[in-house]
Amino acid sequence: MDNKLPIYKIIEQDLRVSILDGKLKQGDLIPSETELCAKYGVARMTVRQAINNLLVDGYIYRHKGRGTFVTFNKKEIHKQDSSFLSFTNEMKILDSPVSTTLLKLEKSTADEMIAFRLQIKVGDPIYYVERLRSSENTPLAFERLFLPAIMYSEINEEVFKGSFYTYVQNVLGWKIRNCEYAIEARGVPQRVAELLHQKEGEPALYLNSITYLDNGRAFVYTRYYFHGEHFRFRDNYTGPNTHE
Repeated sequence: MDNKLPIYKIIEQDLRVSILDGKLKQGDLIPSETELCAKYGVARMTVRQAINNLLVDGYIYRHKGRGTFVTFNKKEIHKQDSSFLSFTNEMKILDSPVSTTLLKLEKSTADEMIAFRLQIKVGDPIYYVERLRSSENTPLAFERLFLPAIMYSEINEEVFKGSFYTYVQNVLGWKIRNCEYAIEARGVPQRVAELLHQKEGEPALYLNSITYLDNGRAFVYTRYYFHGEHFRFRDNYTGPNTHE
């Protein structure tokens, strides 16, 4: 345990490790706020901050009147497609202009989940990005990207103000092989609800995806919350060049 971490981060880390190690399995009820407060000797607000982070990251979900349960399943089956998800190009199909608001771009380190997804080690440097995607002043999606820093010699805010996949292909010259993703319905946590102009707990589409280069290397892991009333997916891809 890293004693330099804030206590809410330690609680978050302990719960996340318990989930990834299988001590807390999909469908299990996590310890209550009261139990966690007693265990760590902290106030309820500290525990809530840890739980809210896990809610946003998709490890757990709240069921009103029943408690908070584990959603993460290490054996989950992802849909694999030879194409990849480009939000900008999805909206081109609908003939809707897209605007991107960059909320955050920072250097961070990989936790257990990110390391697992990106084929790197825990603690390796990553770039962490948050973006809000909108059309005609209506927020449609809150997106978070995790990039292995070792693969990107230079990166700046301009890269994320448009299509990231266009940058990868046209500027870096990389060839994208496929995307692996999973979609589910999920209630939005408070911060995401505020960004998408929804109420906390209202249904949204939650998607997490890993996109690979032709050499098999994972170059980005993405987590999306899509506004349930304004967005839908159509599974009509025809081949690897659909979005090129």
